[in-house]
Amino acid sequence: MTSRTSQGLRRVRRDRRVRQVRRGYLLVSGLDYFADMLLTVTSVLLLQSLGMGSGAVFALIAAVWIVEGVSEIPTGVLADLLGRRVSVAISFVLRAVGYSALFFSGSVYVAAAGVLLAALGGTFASGALEAWAVDETGAGDPGALDRLFAQGKIAENTGLVLGTLTGAALGTLDLALPQIVAGVSCALAAVLSLRLMTGRPQPPRPGPRAGLGPRLRESFGEVMTGTRLTLRGDKVLIALIVATALLWLFRGIPGVQWTVVYEGLVGGDLLVLGAMRSVGSLLEIPLLGWTMSLQRRRAAARRTVIVTASTVGALALVCAAAVREPAVSIVCYVCFSTAFGLCMPGVRAAMNERIDSGHRATVLSVASLFNSVFTGGGLILTGLAVGDLGSAAVAWPLAAAGFGVAGLWVASLAVREGAGPPAGPTSPVAEPVAEPVTEPMTEPMTGPQEVPAP
Repeated sequence: MTSRTSQGLRRVRRDRRVRQVRRGYLLVSGLDYFADMLLTVTSVLLLQSLGMGSGAVFALIAAVWIVEGVSEIPTGVLADLLGRRVSVAISFVLRAVGYSALFFSGSVYVAAAGVLLAALGGTFASGALEAWAVDETGAGDPGALDRLFAQGKIAENTGLVLGTLTGAALGTLDLALPQIVAGVSCALAAVLSLRLMTGRPQPPRPGPRAGLGPRLRESFGEVMTGTRLTLRGDKVLIALIVATALLWLFRGIPGVQWTVVYEGLVGGDLLVLGAMRSVGSLLEIPLLGWTMSLQRRRAAARRTVIVTASTVGALALVCAAAVREPAVSIVCYVCFSTAFGLCMPGVRAAMNERIDSGHRATVLSVASLFNSVFTGGGLILTGLAVGDLGSAAVAWPLAAAGFGVAGLWVASLAVREGAGPPAGPTSPVAEPVAEPVTEPMTEPMTGPQEVPAP
């Protein structure tokens, strides 16, 4: 009886802990998106007002993606040493400084430096928050991961909508005003993340305590070894990483241009642009709830959702570029934006199912590196080909074709098989993990959002 009672108490404490972690993950995710999305309507317009041309805007946003990509693994290793909570707090502090520089500077060079600093800051949180939530709540149940990421997407969309509309309203007063509000929001989020992201302390390492340099080299070697073993033993995971990177690339091209394309169509009304960007995210919330319910009933529903969303999104983007009626074009673009959001929870869950918990943060950092390098390189090429930011005639149809093909490829790889991640036959680290891992780690799978950090 005593043993049964103690087991019941442990289960109650465990359930309470899971609820606390889930609430913390959702709140910090919402704040993260709120701060970044304050700039989604005004960022490119502000850069243009500072004298930056079409090619320079594409190059700067490509640089944001590349900086985020090449910084992912080093900042992930550093976060393993410092802990996920500290890593997320550092992320918000760096972004607070970067966004504030955009507000206080009238120089295009200082503005570009602020953008890149904010991009670097984003890499400290991109995977640390996700890895903390997955391991603290337990990664053994694929259905639980689907629910976690669907609820996380709802929280992100809530922050996105509130941030976009607030930034648009502030932008009608001054294009730089959303920047300082984003900086203040990031400073507040840094404090809240330290309070909310609690967890079990990391057990001390055996042996003498080395300095930061030796510990950094040791940790880097460990995680790179684990990453090589994981990827070498799972060809499906490698293909999934590449296919997802292509999906981000073809989403990123219209994401650079949409404010300039539609500003003329809506008569320069930033509130209309903000409402347009928010509608898709609002639509995602009930749709994500429906897909979450569908996936609980049918394991194969994940693939169906991704196939349907990517196909509809590709067709919608073609229509957005081709039709002459502004209202119809706006509706089509909203459908495209919504389709991408519906793909992401299933993609993120599928990737996490195939990764051993001990190397989750670093492998997800590798995935984000692919996202960033592919998108950055693609944006540079697009900037050379597109002479006018307001012209979508060539870039958007090509992006639509790539988006549709990449979505179908991702869907073919994202099928849920059983209750745990499929282990590669030669991989010694790809085993399902039923209990949460207590050591800190970091990384991401989210990549920059919309137009990242201008």
